[in-house]
Amino acid sequence: MRQVKKEPRAECVAFTSHKGGSGKTTSCLSVAGCLAKSGKKVLLVDFDPQAHATSGLGINLTRLQHTMYDAVLDRCDGYGGVPITQVILETDVENLHVAPSEFDLGVAQLLMQHTKNRAHILNGILEEVRDLYDYILIDVPSSPGLLMINGLCASDRAVVLLDPSIFSLASLDNLQATFSDAKQLARYSISQTTWVLIRYLKPNVFSKMSGKPNPSQEVEKRLREMFHSVFVVPESTEIYGAQRQSIPISHYAPRSQVGKAYAEIAKSISLRAIKNRT
Repeated sequence: MRQVKKEPRAECVAFTSHKGGSGKTTSCLSVAGCLAKSGKKVLLVDFDPQAHATSGLGINLTRLQHTMYDAVLDRCDGYGGVPITQVILETDVENLHVAPSEFDLGVAQLLMQHTKNRAHILNGILEEVRDLYDYILIDVPSSPGLLMINGLCASDRAVVLLDPSIFSLASLDNLQATFSDAKQLARYSISQTTWVLIRYLKPNVFSKMSGKPNPSQEVEKRLREMFHSVFVVPESTEIYGAQRQSIPISHYAPRSQVGKAYAEIAKSISLRAIKNRT
């Protein structure tokens, strides 16, 4: 019997953190832009009720007809929703689509609690489109809960964002506990994790500014002692320029140091995906 060649499925990557202000959404947008610019078909799923990834791509939140809230309702018994195919929108960035979010997505967690296989709701939603994209990047909320659990359970790998502060280091245990909860609840575990330290200041720059020990170096050292895949992203004013223009750094300032840093992260994700598929 002739074997039918199986179509490649999208590599799903969850972007997460355990505290706000850690550059999670900015990094998700930046990596999505880099992958799209390389010619890959990318879907960015905004699974955070704050909807910053949606507005960060220039989408007007007040004009949305359907969002991921509706896609979740579609999977909850007794509620009318729509499939994700009716949620996805094109963006101004070639090869990059977005499944937008809205504030009401936070309310959906209450409905998800009483739904069968509640940890796999997002996974089921994405099954409809996994064959249409090379990568699906999920912007997961920072607060622990069913939305975060769903984002992790739907993903092949995670990218964890931290800023250079003692609070970030203190949150590592909590975040790893969340990963463990996802494994126990869904009998599934993230196969690979990439750790990204943002707003990194080089020693000489920080010393001139403050005259104090460099926390960026301290946090980086701890991360590299604990994990294999660690990247640093420098502090940069270009990020704010990209945010004002509502475009990823890959299309705003690709040759900047921060643009190159995110390009390296995107490259590592791409190389690992190729390795996993072979």
